[in-house]
Amino acid sequence: MSSKVNSNNKSSQLSNLVEDTLQGLSPIQTIMKMAEPENIRKMGVNPKEMISFGGGWCNHFAPEPLRKMYVQLSKDKELFHQTGRYSPIVGNSKCRKQLAHLEKKLYQMHDISEKNIVLGQSSTQLFHDVLRVIANPGEDICVLDPTYANYANAVKIALPGSTLRFVSALDSCSWEYLAYPPQSLDELQEFVEQGAKAFVVPVPDNPTSQIPSEEFLKGAADIMQDHHGFLVLDFAYKALWFDEMPSCFQWSPEDMPHVIGIHSHSKWLSSLGRRLGWVEASEKVTSGLEKINESMLLSPDTFHSFAISSFLESSLENGFVRNYVDEIRKLYKKTAAVMTAAIDTYLDCPYLEPMGGLYTVCPISEKTDPVSFVKTVLKETGVLVIPGVGFGPSMNHGIRLSYGPLVYDHDLIVDGIKRIGSSSISLD
Repeated sequence: MSSKVNSNNKSSQLSNLVEDTLQGLSPIQTIMKMAEPENIRKMGVNPKEMISFGGGWCNHFAPEPLRKMYVQLSKDKELFHQTGRYSPIVGNSKCRKQLAHLEKKLYQMHDISEKNIVLGQSSTQLFHDVLRVIANPGEDICVLDPTYANYANAVKIALPGSTLRFVSALDSCSWEYLAYPPQSLDELQEFVEQGAKAFVVPVPDNPTSQIPSEEFLKGAADIMQDHHGFLVLDFAYKALWFDEMPSCFQWSPEDMPHVIGIHSHSKWLSSLGRRLGWVEASEKVTSGLEKINESMLLSPDTFHSFAISSFLESSLENGFVRNYVDEIRKLYKKTAAVMTAAIDTYLDCPYLEPMGGLYTVCPISEKTDPVSFVKTVLKETGVLVIPGVGFGPSMNHGIRLSYGPLVYDHDLIVDGIKRIGSSSISLD
């Protein structure tokens, strides 16, 4: 008897999560697909001639001692063999010790040890797992408006039935950021009284590159503590602050167990594709993460852990890390100044002065669809910017411009902004 399947039968159904909750392109998918060479060509633009302000990544060279450590691990047969072994579920002990040492030496955090640190595949994976540890499905998560576009889908996946609650930060009319901190804290207070379990804040922020004041962050931490919740600080851009170091960089999970720090090597070590992140938290939280990690990851990357721990061991002691971080801070601050000066000269539109990170944001006309605006800019000028849709309601009529990928190409920043300013396209 033939076992041929009837071609008229319906295909197998995927989960409701994929078919319904995550239907369509997410903001992150939209951003990444927009920058794909094939898409650029469809717009009639040669990808090699395009100037991109779209990339959410840094582009400085990784530290040379780190590169040499990877070479050494690869050349030594016995060492390379060791890097292929499983690490503990919470991550390589030596690497965790060195990360605690990094916090003490570079950021003056006084009370932290390896027991407060769990390694993971990336800060993206760890954010998902932190949500699973600290909240139940249906408990809402608070974020600033605007905020990192990937949080929305992470909450949908990790906490079915939970929603993002936006706390006002960017005023879409005045284009000011956290102009009235007490008002924003009142909003947070109201959300947590309604059952929200966590408040997630990137420091510095993506997409605005702002750093909330000490008053605001301390007030937020107190609110979350009073309601038995958590303040989650996303430190993906921690090493890229420009001026005075924020006091929250020194907050210890031993002193403030209601505060959780999520970290990444992607930006500060220019290791976007060498995926390894870590969480700093109380032992209660790290114990919970170990339970989740067992099924989600099992074993954080041993090769990267070996390389980074050996790099930190020598480079923290001889002062290289401090000098390296100071240099990349200066590089990105100078690059940000090139972009904002070009905006002043050629666009004459509002923007937020970067306090760190890789970006600035500008408003566009409320009559203009931001996605259509971005496509028009790309077609007419060969310049890619990112639509604000997905970052939060305040950015529904805004664009994000990244200077991160162009730290060694300042002339391209000026040329790109000049192209937009010389075109028939109006931002207002």
